[in-house]
Amino acid sequence: MNTIYLVRHGIAEDTNLLRPDSERALTQEGIEKMHGIGKRLREMGVKPHLIISSPYKRAVQTADVLAEELGYTGERYQDNRITPSARYEAFSALFQEHKSFREIMFVTHDPCVSFLVGSICGGNNFNIDFKKGAVACIGIGRQSPPAGTLLWYETPRTLLGA
Repeated sequence: MNTIYLVRHGIAEDTNLLRPDSERALTQEGIEKMHGIGKRLREMGVKPHLIISSPYKRAVQTADVLAEELGYTGERYQDNRITPSARYEAFSALFQEHKSFREIMFVTHDPCVSFLVGSICGGNNFNIDFKKGAVACIGIGRQSPPAGTLLWYETPRTLLGA
């Protein structure tokens, strides 16, 4: 069985019409909170064997911070199949390519991340309000297409003990 962690990127700069959405960076607050979230995930025993992020700057930065805090030294990949408008079918293909890894962390965006949790765990009626920096842990029971059980979901507030 695989375990996947779906992570929404940390707090990012506001949308700016002069810059593409893909270039928005994490704010200082976002970086600091993601360090705290990463430390808490390490305490919880999260040890991904692979980290894949959206290529958007804020997701890459989030993946970098989490990798540092989790002591992850493996390769980090970026993939367009988990950008904000990504679909379940694209994620499914991405998962199939990497299903040999027992624990995989995907760093992505909303609405993609909320949609993925719903699609993997329960269909169209499953809805989750995915805050920036939130993490869902899913046990994958069926690999193709991926389907599983939500093992836990933590908001930044609960992860940071606020």
